[in-house]
Amino acid sequence: MDKPVSSVNDIGHPWDLVANISAIFNDIPSSFKDFEHVIINDNNGPVIIGKNAIIEPFTILNGPLFIGEDCLIKSHSKIANSIINHHCKISGEIHSSIFQPYSNKAHHGFLGHSFVGSWVNLGAGTTTSNLKNNYSNISVKWNGELIDTGSIFFGSVIGDHVKTAIGTNLNTGTVIGMGSNVVSQSFPPRYIPPFSLYYKGKITKISFDDFCDTAEKAMSRRGKSLSGTEKDILHNIYKTC
Repeated sequence: MDKPVSSVNDIGHPWDLVANISAIFNDIPSSFKDFEHVIINDNNGPVIIGKNAIIEPFTILNGPLFIGEDCLIKSHSKIANSIINHHCKISGEIHSSIFQPYSNKAHHGFLGHSFVGSWVNLGAGTTTSNLKNNYSNISVKWNGELIDTGSIFFGSVIGDHVKTAIGTNLNTGTVIGMGSNVVSQSFPPRYIPPFSLYYKGKITKISFDDFCDTAEKAMSRRGKSLSGTEKDILHNIYKTC
């Protein structure tokens, strides 16, 4: 007999997903093999590690946690209460965050209470703030409206194909639209539109050809490419931005 549903969480925004990560793991058992010199703690929730994932030594994994197939978790990483989808490369400290497939945070830096799309590359030292100094609720600009998340914890929403430069610092509630490129050693704006270059304090729109060129180069490193259908969809999105 199917188990009756006792409650339903309303998921309307990315920060709702982040806030409900632990609920996704309800009634799911741990599934992992032992890795040399890796601490895996599933006392607070299950730890699930997919096939062919590589967990390098001196890493700490705290449940609830999902690490997908063919991921690489680099040495000295510390990850908790997160979902890392397949083919991601991860290093540094990750807490209460979701990574979509084929994204890289391959160097040091903290990422907390954030949602990261696919084909993202976060340069070395990229770090999110997920808590204000005054502990007030975090607001996010979403669809042209400033929305109170109802939480004192939230980092960033980072869209598909976003790239950040080394040393990028992201403020609480930052939204970076898909296809954008952020080059900044100080806090960039808390909202960067899709297909934008943020450089020297200015936002300019990236040409669609330049976006596709960068995307193709990044995807080819994983043996993938943009299909004609994907390009058509992305171009339609681009024209609305």
